[in-house]
Amino acid sequence: MAQEADARQYELSVGADAGRHFWSAYSSLTMAPFGSVTEDGFRLRTSGGYSSYTYAGQRLAGAGSQLFKFHGTASFADLLLGYHQQLGPVTLKLYGGATATQNAIDPADPEAQVQGTDIGGKALLESWWTIGEHSWTSLDLSYASLHQDYAGRLRLGWRLLPALSLGIEAGAAGNVDGDQGRGGGFVRYEWQDGEISASAGVMTDWAGIDKLDSRGAFATVSWLSRF
Repeated sequence: MAQEADARQYELSVGADAGRHFWSAYSSLTMAPFGSVTEDGFRLRTSGGYSSYTYAGQRLAGAGSQLFKFHGTASFADLLLGYHQQLGPVTLKLYGGATATQNAIDPADPEAQVQGTDIGGKALLESWWTIGEHSWTSLDLSYASLHQDYAGRLRLGWRLLPALSLGIEAGAAGNVDGDQGRGGGFVRYEWQDGEISASAGVMTDWAGIDKLDSRGAFATVSWLSRF
């Protein structure tokens, strides 16, 4: 069994996120070209996703202003090179590479800067710390040069069973058009070759043009498999 576990070179993840005025779906495939995906070494990752959202805002119309309703879509694709490093109870994964995005808003919004097709650079950090037998924490961060796009999520989990964890999480995301924050709880179940987790909570907009009018509840589900 140990040899089978060491032979796993790929990690596939898929997920979905939904809120009051948006939904998104995304996936990634990570490959360890020179060994196991669970051991130290270089990584190659491809990922992509699609989202849809609506919002409304006052815009100039003639001599006055008018409330417009907008529908937007966004898609992205990443190609990243990284390295996996295990430091005792701490796991670090650092990636860097290229990202391409396509953003469309109907009707065109003169106050939205994130529109059109662009290519830029992206950096990603994933970390995990096994605090003890019954607790752990993880921190994921990303930044893209396109539109100053960033995202981060911090989780703190407690193991009710060796394979089952409950916990709390907090996150933030944004770009030149605005910023958002979220907080909630999650449940996570893991096995030798993967995991599945679901979270729910509340989101709020901090600033911007209400481009992702996400105030309200959110729900997220993700699945990961190694093979």
